[in-house]
Amino acid sequence: MKEENDTLQQNGITEKGLQKVKNKTESMLAFEDMSVMSRATNLAMYELLGDAELINTELEKYQAVTAQGLLKESKEIFNVNNCNTLYYYSNN
Repeated sequence: MKEENDTLQQNGITEKGLQKVKNKTESMLAFEDMSVMSRATNLAMYELLGDAELINTELEKYQAVTAQGLLKESKEIFNVNNCNTLYYYSNN
């Protein structure tokens, strides 16, 4: 994951690559809402977040993402100073 993030931060993402991800997201959202149960679950989730109306603006928010914005946010969020390390020790 770190390697992919480093690549993103060094090279950025192409507009073509970003559009590909946006198209996949749009397709996923469209097919997800085809079932009544899925639609009801999504409405309930947004209501728990505080505003069921968000379900109508979700796609717009994904479409508003820009390559420059993605790069800026990735540098801020995936900063080395924000990292944590978890060590697993065996019981033996």
